[in-house]
Amino acid sequence: MSDADFDAPAVRQGITPVSRAGFFRKKSVRVLAAGLLLVAVCAGVSALVAQQLQRRTVVFNMKGTIDLFMQQSARRQLNEESARAMTLRFDQALNASLDAWQQEHDDLILVPPAVVRPALDITPQIQADIARRMQETP
Repeated sequence: MSDADFDAPAVRQGITPVSRAGFFRKKSVRVLAAGLLLVAVCAGVSALVAQQLQRRTVVFNMKGTIDLFMQQSARRQLNEESARAMTLRFDQALNASLDAWQQEHDDLILVPPAVVRPALDITPQIQADIARRMQETP
């Protein structure tokens, strides 16, 4: 090819459109990559937020705890008034302990028969807290 083949009209018609097509191709790739990156970042942030806001399900054996209290109080052979006062203290301690756990952890507390899949059992922690509260209250 000689220099005569590369005159201004030939360059405008032949080379320029090819280079523009390459430029748009590159720009579209950059726009697509930026869009995919934006979608990935948004999905990651959404997953983190959903994980932080999702409530855990825990179980508490209410029946077992009440049965244990009844067995322990029956051994003490209290008169009716003392037994009633202790039952009232137990009920208040039980409710306060469950409320405190729920407020601190924001978990959904269910009884074991209501849960199909294995869940964290908080019964020992709640029973220990009830015992502490019962000892604090005269």
